[in-house]
Amino acid sequence: MSTVDADRSLYLHAELLPNIRQITLYVSLPRTKALDGVQPRIQLSESRNAVTVSLPEPFDDVAETIKLPARVSEASRRALSMTTTPATARKPPQSNSSSHDYSFRMQMDTSEQAQAPCNEVMDDYVPWTAADMSPLTRIRCRGCGAPFLGSPAPKSTSTSDRDKDKENDWMWKDLPSGNWAEMMDFWHCHKPDSHEEDPKPEASAALKLEEQNAQIKGYGASSHLKAIGGTVLIDVATFLLAESDCIGLRLTKSNEEEENPNPRTSGRTLECETCHAVIGMEDPSVSGWRLVKANVSLNTDQDLDTENPWQSHPIEFIVAAQLLELIERESARRFVIHCGQKTGVLLWVFNPDLHYSNSSSGHSVNAQQAMKVLFQHTEDVDKLLAPELGKVSPLSVEELELPQFIFQTILQDLRRSNEMLPLSARRFNEWNVGLLSRFSREKTKSA
Repeated sequence: MSTVDADRSLYLHAELLPNIRQITLYVSLPRTKALDGVQPRIQLSESRNAVTVSLPEPFDDVAETIKLPARVSEASRRALSMTTTPATARKPPQSNSSSHDYSFRMQMDTSEQAQAPCNEVMDDYVPWTAADMSPLTRIRCRGCGAPFLGSPAPKSTSTSDRDKDKENDWMWKDLPSGNWAEMMDFWHCHKPDSHEEDPKPEASAALKLEEQNAQIKGYGASSHLKAIGGTVLIDVATFLLAESDCIGLRLTKSNEEEENPNPRTSGRTLECETCHAVIGMEDPSVSGWRLVKANVSLNTDQDLDTENPWQSHPIEFIVAAQLLELIERESARRFVIHCGQKTGVLLWVFNPDLHYSNSSSGHSVNAQQAMKVLFQHTEDVDKLLAPELGKVSPLSVEELELPQFIFQTILQDLRRSNEMLPLSARRFNEWNVGLLSRFSREKTKSA
């Protein structure tokens, strides 16, 4: 038996750098006397899609294999065979350093397609859209399985058999992007071809028809979003329902909120009546209840007899989708994330679409998709979001407020991903480096 820790003596991590068409491979060895001077042996597979790293004798029983995010060139085989020195040896080793990190650069194969442009990648990052739903889709508590959807009211007064069959069917609709209201206000103020001052009868008729169409299509001056009975409205992070359509939920307010009301938050929280888990929040502005996607599971299949019809998504999928939506809408990359408290996290989305693979426990050896982020703790959220009069904020940031339990989960995910990275890749100046896994509709369909 070797003196090397048999549980995790080798750690591999690979990241795709699409702009320069290269893959960076990190190989980490524990910093022990037994491994001082030991050079890992790296072998590229015949297909050039995977690498295997092993140690020489007497540690030849230690080996690890991962699949690379993309196929590499034949020249990479020669580059991997060259003798290298640990990355930590480039600088004086730190006293608390626990590993030797080797790093290698491999060129992508010329036959590999370049990564899709950002605006094309952005189309498939949101889990659970109206396209995924059917009239029989149901929502339940992620924890205890208690149902949250009742039976919607009939959509007509007809008593025909066809209408009775549709009595329990739900309509699912996607909400427009977050800047929809602002865009509609702008359009209404600057719309072309106004007929208001034209005395001709046909001009008045055209104006009346235009106003009717504006109200029907939702871009009239008096139009506003409102929860509709029998319809579930879907945005990036929540499901919006009428209160009358929900069952198994109750409104509540925590003692902390009563003692220290948060001016940022309107409405009360929604709690599962069965397990008392926080499910969402009341939204008085739209006369509805919002169920947070991260706290529910859905049956999107019409056949309830399938082996596992209920589906849920990791919380980081939902938060990553919110960040991507803000990037697309506001062209922002830096965010202040908080849960209504004074402290929070300053997060910089360094790469919104990273493909990587690693050999850490709990992760697949196949390539995965994530956002590469830089983050740091901030003691005063308001100081970044609303600097003092006469002072300019050093950063241009957007705000993302999350429910407390989701905020705490994301903090744990960021710290866990930071610890998963090789030691030499965990810090960038004063920032911590982390990964947030993101949803991909294309991969879900192919799975």
